[in-house]
Amino acid sequence: MAQLQARFFTENHKYVVDDVPFSIPAASEIADLSNIINKLLQAKHEDHKYVEFDFLVKGQFLRMSLVKHMEAENISTEEVVEIEYVEKYTAPQPEECMFHDDWISSIEATEEWILTGSYDQTSRIWSLEGKSIMTIAGHTEVVKDVAWVKKDSLSCLLLSASLDQTILLWEWNVERNKVKALHCCRGHAGSVDSIAVDCTRTKFCSGSWDKMLKIWSAVPTDEEDEIEEAANRPRKKQKIEQLGLTRTPIATLSGHTEAISSVLWSDAEEICSASWDHTIKIWDVETGGLKSTLTGNKVFNSISYSPLCRRLASGSTDRHIRLWDPRTKDGSLVLLSLTSHTGWVTSVKWSPTHEQQLISGSLDNVVKIWDTRSCKAPLYDLAAHEDKVLCVEWTEAGLLLSGGADNKLYSYRYSATTSDVGA
Repeated sequence: MAQLQARFFTENHKYVVDDVPFSIPAASEIADLSNIINKLLQAKHEDHKYVEFDFLVKGQFLRMSLVKHMEAENISTEEVVEIEYVEKYTAPQPEECMFHDDWISSIEATEEWILTGSYDQTSRIWSLEGKSIMTIAGHTEVVKDVAWVKKDSLSCLLLSASLDQTILLWEWNVERNKVKALHCCRGHAGSVDSIAVDCTRTKFCSGSWDKMLKIWSAVPTDEEDEIEEAANRPRKKQKIEQLGLTRTPIATLSGHTEAISSVLWSDAEEICSASWDHTIKIWDVETGGLKSTLTGNKVFNSISYSPLCRRLASGSTDRHIRLWDPRTKDGSLVLLSLTSHTGWVTSVKWSPTHEQQLISGSLDNVVKIWDTRSCKAPLYDLAAHEDKVLCVEWTEAGLLLSGGADNKLYSYRYSATTSDVGA
């Protein structure tokens, strides 16, 4: 049987083996290599419990026999092959399936509830177990994005943004399960596609098809802002007035030349906005000035920022996910591309607990979980949806969520901690 010379290494100090070449069968697969590492660890520590490992060769996860992988990647079998090993993650399990009456455009979850927005013109609050708690109706058009503002003991504040060009600030009385529109935020002249709340939970920003980025107060008041209204629209105005007090923006940041598809706060004083104009812009909130521009060559649909690795991830119409350093001086420098989707990437979201993992959704109907150490092969494909995936979410508690054009919201349980086989 053909043998290969291999040296094993890991960044996890608990599982380090001797840094010497071993002779191993060329046809070894993941389970065989895992056995080798466990035997080596057992020889060092008698009380070692069996751990499942995953293996990377030149930055790609091994998903076939070692020799086939090396042939596919043009790696010489004559030299010592360097193999990195990491604890294996357990596959996410689908838990619940929830239904809207139309496409699900957006999801944001807390440790207790899931908030969704839909093309059926409503937002919904669900329990983590998938029970529908509240349907929030008030927009006259499709809901494009939703966000939680804050929660105290008795009530929650939340936002919904719509194709009707408004954002509604709602108060949900949890105890009585009643919802009330407090403010109708008006000022955009196009569909409001993305909203994000800052870390103080007192402000939020919005991005629109009108190419503008706006900043608003998220604090409820009893005051109504004056808005310049065309004289010939009394009926529309009357309808709007029934839903909360009019609120106008604190600031408007202009600079994009096409629709804004995705906005986020990278810290308390910095907003990132992604656009169909092939750029991601980074703004100083205090001055309203543009700090820098990251330039791609395709439409951006979605961005996500990880404070853990301080990277932006973007999803585009050319099927690729790209990682960027928002503080770079070279705005065209892509750190890494993750390539496996076969359709537009509609949504990306970093893990809140693991700096190398993120989730993506695409028009190819598939949700993928990635480890950025392996850019050609995702960790997992989640193929529950029967139609386009439009939004994904990843919570601190390890719940993954995806919504799509099949009107379904799926939840998956995923421990971004590792599998304890021997436990």
